[in-house]
Amino acid sequence: MEADASVDMFSKVLENQLLQTTKLVEEHLDSEIQKLDQMDEDELERLKEKRLEALRKAQQQKQEWLSKGHGEYREIPSERDFFQEVKESKKVVCHFYRDSTFRVSYLGVRSFSSVMLLSFSS
Repeated sequence: MEADASVDMFSKVLENQLLQTTKLVEEHLDSEIQKLDQMDEDELERLKEKRLEALRKAQQQKQEWLSKGHGEYREIPSERDFFQEVKESKKVVCHFYRDSTFRVSYLGVRSFSSVMLLSFSS
């Protein structure tokens, strides 16, 4: 019986929290919609330009990453080449292995966004 009462109480508290959170999100969305509805042509044009500039920067960053070899999986033959490749990028995923073993001996991960895959054979 106590367990049922406890579950009911927890359920009601959770329901209230969810309701409050939903109301806050709805109020925020309503205010954003109201701001957009009240924008004049100049403000809409500035918003459009701001979004276009963000898209341009994102595309430029993508091109820069591709030019540095991000998104490729390739084998790097020497330590010197490995360190040269790694220091040019902020975020790298490395797969270290040995030809003599079937299993992966080490997977070094520095980051998952804008990934550059490298292999180094020891």
